[in-house]
Amino acid sequence: MFDEYVLIQKVLSAVLVGYLLGSIPFARTAARLRGVDIFSTGSHMAGTANVFWNIGRWTGTLVFVGDVAKGSAAVVIAGLLEVPAPLILLVAAAAIFGHWMSVFARFRGGDGMAPLMGVTLAMEPALALLGIAAGFAVILLLSHRPLRSSWGIICCFAVMLTLSLYYQVDRGLVLGLTSLAGLVLIRSTLVRRRRTRRAGAGVALPLSAIDPEPDLGPPAPESP
Repeated sequence: MFDEYVLIQKVLSAVLVGYLLGSIPFARTAARLRGVDIFSTGSHMAGTANVFWNIGRWTGTLVFVGDVAKGSAAVVIAGLLEVPAPLILLVAAAAIFGHWMSVFARFRGGDGMAPLMGVTLAMEPALALLGIAAGFAVILLLSHRPLRSSWGIICCFAVMLTLSLYYQVDRGLVLGLTSLAGLVLIRSTLVRRRRTRRAGAGVALPLSAIDPEPDLGPPAPESP
C-alpha cells in the first residue's frame, strides 16, 4: 500500500511538472521580445512556424528547439522520478496539453507537434530519429501542398509503428505515442475547421490564419 501511495505521488508530481514545462510559452515570449503579439499574427497560434515565417527564421528555430526540449525534459524528469515507462505516457500527454493550453498564456498555445517530437525522441530515440527523418522528407516533398505537416506526422509514426512491430521492440510505448500523435492531429483538424468556419462567417482573418499547417513546414502558396 505504501509503495502504491509513493508511486501515485511520483506520477502526479511528474504530470504536474510535465504540464508546467509544456506550458512554457517560448513562441509568445520570443514574439514579445520582438514587439509582436503572436496571438494576433499569422495563424494566431503560438507555434514554431508562426514565429519562423512571421517574425524571423532564427527566432523560429530557437522556438522550435525550446518546444522540442520541453517535451523531452518532461519525459527525462519523469524517468528521474522513477515513473514506470507506460505511465510516462501520461506525463508526455500533460506536456502536450500544456503546450495547447498554457497556464502562462491565458490557456492558449500551439498545435503541439514540436513537444510531441520532443517526448517521442526522449522515449524512443532510435525509432524516433528514423520516423522523424521520414516525416520531414514527406513534408519537404509536399512543401507547397495543404496538410503537409499532418502527412509528415502520419508518416513518422507509421514508420515507427512498423519498425516496432517488425522487430518486436517497445510495441506498447510506440502504440501509446502513436495515440498521442493521433490526438494532436485531431485537435489540429478541429482548430483548422473552426478557423475556416470563422472565415466563412465573414470574420476578417488573414490568409495565414486559415493555413491548415501552422506548426511545421513552409507556408502554402497564396491563392491568386
